[in-house]
Amino acid sequence: MNFTPAARLAGIEKSAIRQIYDRAPAGSINLGLGEPDFPTPAAIREEAVRFIHQEKIRYTPNAGLIELRRAIAGYYGDAAKYENVCVTNGSQEALFVALMALINPGDEVLCPDPGFVAYPTIVRMAGGKPVFYKLPAKYKFQLSVEDFKRKISSKTKAAIFNSPSNPTGSVLPPIDLACVEKLLANSEISVIADEIYREIYFDRRPSSIADFCPHTLVISGLSKSHAMTGWRLGWVYGDPEIIRHLIVLHQYATTCAPAISQRAALAAFTDEGRLAAENLRAELRARRDFLVEMIDTQLAAGEGKYNRIVPDGAFYLMLDIARFGKSFEVAERLLRSGVIAIPGAAFGEEAEGYLRLSFATDFELLREGVRRMKEVLTT
Repeated sequence: MNFTPAARLAGIEKSAIRQIYDRAPAGSINLGLGEPDFPTPAAIREEAVRFIHQEKIRYTPNAGLIELRRAIAGYYGDAAKYENVCVTNGSQEALFVALMALINPGDEVLCPDPGFVAYPTIVRMAGGKPVFYKLPAKYKFQLSVEDFKRKISSKTKAAIFNSPSNPTGSVLPPIDLACVEKLLANSEISVIADEIYREIYFDRRPSSIADFCPHTLVISGLSKSHAMTGWRLGWVYGDPEIIRHLIVLHQYATTCAPAISQRAALAAFTDEGRLAAENLRAELRARRDFLVEMIDTQLAAGEGKYNRIVPDGAFYLMLDIARFGKSFEVAERLLRSGVIAIPGAAFGEEAEGYLRLSFATDFELLREGVRRMKEVLTT
């Protein structure tokens, strides 16, 4: 049988991140995937076990358990606004249903460069056209407001922002968010704020663009902040009229997020759950500082200083490897030596010449990863 996929899948393949990870030799050091290696906090696991043993596990309402929706709405300031919440199977599904609900064929969506690989892919699946605004490396991957302004057109339907950023860990400062607010103030352009990393920061908690732009859909979840990647628990928060349509899409896609994950997630919004997130954040800061030290004292020994962008949030560090070749070529060399690192070009033109290194792994693996990198990059 000759199979031809639907046109919406033309040219769409598994992401470069997954392709590299899937080809990694046994025993590789994983500095690639964005997955914390911490156990899910005990309070969350214990609530899941209690629920499994004591209660019937059934479908939940399509939009999610009312008590969880209230907890999420409370996180944004008002538990009474639970109708502003749709609970999803991770933030990835949240992003998918948001774009599918907003975008018509021919609509343009402003996407960050560099940015998460799913943004332009899902835009294309929805029939839209991704238009990239720059977060230039020369600005340490901060927003070029002038470039963003130039990319707005009469066809722009939505703009995606991700702060802290994947892949760079950069945080959009309030002054830039205020500039975006002015640029979009008299338009019908919707803002999609991917805030899955917002609770992973190393100085001040990042501002939300939702506090500046009223037409904002916030995408988030517990995968990163509470080490719940496998639980698939995310959400969309925004205008209840838009959320109503997202719930319909969500129903036909997956019916509801897993009941066990939803029930367990309630514990994330307790004092114990918040403390666990604080502890995870502190540990990630220590790992960030350790990786920076390893790069500066071990990898760079005898080779001069490496340009590395120390992140303000998330758990990624951008390492300049342009002198060794194109980022995909360098990543391939490292992969053959048992180090998984993601080429910057996978995230956009602005990140060419860099590798994205994840420090969401333990100290000894970070140390060994840098040692293996040194063997490749100094020979």
